Amino acid sequence: MQGVATRRYLGFDEHGEVHDLGHVVHRKIREDYKPEVAKLHRVYREDGLAAKGIIETVLREDGDLEHRKLVTSYPYEWPANMYKDAVLFHLGLFSELDKAGLTLKDALPNNILFDHTSPVFVDFLSLVPIEKLSDAAWLDAAGYAHARFAVVEKMLLPYMILPLLFKARGEYRIARDLLSWRSCNCDGKPPSWRELLRPSRRLRAGWLREYLRSLVIAVKLLPVRFRSNAKDAEAFRGLMQELTRLVQALDVTPPVSAYSSYYDEKKEALSLADPSSFLPKQKAVYDILRAKAPRTVLDIGANTGWFSVLSANLGASVIALEEDESCVDILYRLAKAQNLRILPLKASFGDLTVEIYGAKALEPEYRDRGIGENALYRAGVERLGADLVLVLGLVHHLVLGEGNSIDAVFDVLQRLTGKTLVLEFVALDDEKILGDPAFFPNLRKFDASTYNLELVLRAGRRHFAGVDIRPSHPATRTILVFDR
Repeated sequence: MQGVATRRYLGFDEHGEVHDLGHVVHRKIREDYKPEVAKLHRVYREDGLAAKGIIETVLREDGDLEHRKLVTSYPYEWPANMYKDAVLFHLGLFSELDKAGLTLKDALPNNILFDHTSPVFVDFLSLVPIEKLSDAAWLDAAGYAHARFAVVEKMLLPYMILPLLFKARGEYRIARDLLSWRSCNCDGKPPSWRELLRPSRRLRAGWLREYLRSLVIAVKLLPVRFRSNAKDAEAFRGLMQELTRLVQALDVTPPVSAYSSYYDEKKEALSLADPSSFLPKQKAVYDILRAKAPRTVLDIGANTGWFSVLSANLGASVIALEEDESCVDILYRLAKAQNLRILPLKASFGDLTVEIYGAKALEPEYRDRGIGENALYRAGVERLGADLVLVLGLVHHLVLGEGNSIDAVFDVLQRLTGKTLVLEFVALDDEKILGDPAFFPNLRKFDASTYNLELVLRAGRRHFAGVDIRPSHPATRTILVFDR
């Protein structure tokens, strides 16, 4: 186990604190709750709950818990169908726990992480015996036939199901707002079912059908407390089955975007089974991956994931970042279907430094724990790093398009790179820049003296120990391999 110096504070609830020890997550349990945790862990073992999707957990001799560490991703980063799968998993978990005499004291998407494309429930202390759920004073279950219905109405429906309905209507931005700065424990405006009555003008084609469907589902779901007045367990099981049917019927798949066929249009949708057919760019990255043999890879600007799949096929665990809603969902569905070790996330380069603070950020328990450690949602640079980072065909968009300085780009990439950075430089005379200069709003601010390969090499050498230069395709592009 790593020393205390590597410990990172991740948060707490009323029964303990959570710390990242580097290779494992340590959940420090409050002394008076340790006997209850021991009972929960015994049920966890005897009923095989790890196989049902509860995080792999060890009960330590001192009564604390240790969990398997997964990459931290957040619900607002998940592709649309990935989020839908998380909701279905959570609904199924209620049913599986019911068989073991347990339930969940809350129902939030934040309690789920993904092991590549497999959802895992990580909040072990959210598990409680069914008969003890009503003891949770904060739940305020008075007036409900059973406290479980309070969890559904107060948490599951507004914080998990409502965002999904917006995704089904094609209003992905609203859904991500609800899952980020408007999520539970954040300072943003709480989610409201009334928002379903106000469709955005930017709804996708065929929006009226989806709009009406979302209203019908809302009517079926609300209010749970009056619909579920039976006290027996069958009433709750029936509600979970109904919710599951409704969610399964939703189509949240984003419409195809202009970038969804990017590799086909560039004639770079090459067969991964035949490296001899690779173009210089693909061949260079293939050779680098084989030579470096990284355990983990971060693919920034992954599009539909050709290089992510290549990396996974060569043995790496991959995090793939893509800001296009359609592309990242296509990659998720592919990775899930083929059981690839890829975690696809909807995120841009700019998102990597964004933190979101919750309502408790200034409370005593959160103060003085270190920079950024009181953020409800931590920046990507703190949680999405990898041995090898791929940044292919992106830097010119960040500099010429978004106006970032070359040094600022390297500042972020250095924080993410454990060993090797593979970056593709695109020159000013590249056909993509010459053919569509309007696509690069800051292009007029640069010329050959302020944007060139040598400047990129200088900036890279300020952040990395060495660099290797390799050809790409076409000749206006160059692959740079920076090593620490």
